Amino acid sequence: MKRAIPLTVGNQHADGVQKHTIERTVQLGPVSLRILTIASVASLALFYVAQTTQSATKAYAVQALDQTRQELQEDVERLELEAERLQSLPAIQDGLGESLEKDFEPTGDLKTVD
Repeated sequence: MKRAIPLTVGNQHADGVQKHTIERTVQLGPVSLRILTIASVASLALFYVAQTTQSATKAYAVQALDQTRQELQEDVERLELEAERLQSLPAIQDGLGESLEKDFEPTGDLKTVD
């Protein structure tokens, strides 16, 4: 199925006018077929390497974010325990102070031992 595209100087398609034609056929020899095959394989390999590198980079970023999240959760738990401890200290002191006041009643007589 060979077709020729006529290119004319000007837009004249009349007979007797000199035309330049370009054939629309592509012929591949063994060397050009090898070059195309190598170029295709190289481009696919480059695409594969780019994709694996990108996925590894994203996996590293996700891992770093997970580690940061875990550290922040540990800090939150530690700070919650610290807040509970600090809130319980005044309650303990108030409770001890009241019980100590109940246990010891002041007396008016003091005896001295000589």
